[in-house]
Amino acid sequence: MCCVIKPLCGWNVENVSSVSRERCGGQGYLAANRFGIFIGLSHAAMTAEGDNSVLMQKVAKERLSSFKPNKVEKLKPDVNDPKYLHGVLANSENVLFMTLGKKLMSAGKENLFSTWMLQESDLVQAAAHAYGERLVSESFASVIESADDSCKTALSQLYHLHLLSVIENNLGPLILSGVLPAEVAQNISARAADLCRDLTPQALSLTDAFAMNNEMLSAPIARDWVKYNVGDNQGELACDY
Repeated sequence: MCCVIKPLCGWNVENVSSVSRERCGGQGYLAANRFGIFIGLSHAAMTAEGDNSVLMQKVAKERLSSFKPNKVEKLKPDVNDPKYLHGVLANSENVLFMTLGKKLMSAGKENLFSTWMLQESDLVQAAAHAYGERLVSESFASVIESADDSCKTALSQLYHLHLLSVIENNLGPLILSGVLPAEVAQNISARAADLCRDLTPQALSLTDAFAMNNEMLSAPIARDWVKYNVGDNQGELACDY
C-alpha cells in the first residue's frame, strides 16, 4: 500500500503543479509564487532507484504473489453510479493481474525475468496502477461514510468526479479489455464536465478545508497579487513577500 501510494502522490503533485503553473500564465514563472519549488519537490517524489516505475514493479510483484480477484457486484452500467464506476476499477485490476499471471506462467522460469522486465513491462505497470486506483477509491468511499453529514454531498460529488477522471484517463485500455462498454465510455467525459460545473461553487470551501494559513500561502498570487503588481518590483528584487 505504501509503495503504490508514494508514486501516485508524486505523479499527482507534478501534474497539479505543472497545470497550475500553466493556468497562471506569466505570474506562474515568478519565483515568489513558488511553483518552481513544488515542481522540483515533485521530481524528488517521482524518483525511486531511477524512477517510480521501479517501485511500481515491486507493487505488482507483491500484489501478484497474494492476488485474489476482487469481488465485484454486478450493477447496471451507469456513469451516474459511483458504485458501478468503482466496480470498473476493481474489474480492471482483476483482468490485468490475471492476464499478467497467465503470461508469466506461460513464459516459464527460464524466461521469467525477460518477460517481466521487457515483454510485459507495460502490463506490469498497468496492473500496479490499477491496484493503486482501486485502493484510493475504496479509501475515499470509506471516508465519506464516516464524514459529517454536512460534508457528504460535496465529498460524494468529488469522489464521483475522481472516479470519472481516473476512467477518462484510461478509456482506451478499459474499452479494449472489455471492462467498460463503449456505449458507456462515450458518456464519461460529458458527465465529468457536468460534475466540474456542479462543484465550482464549492471550490474555495474544498480548498479551505486543507486549513492552510497565510504563512503557508506566502506567495503573491495566493494573497494580494493586485497589490504586488501595482509598482515596479524590478523583476523580483523589490518583492515585499
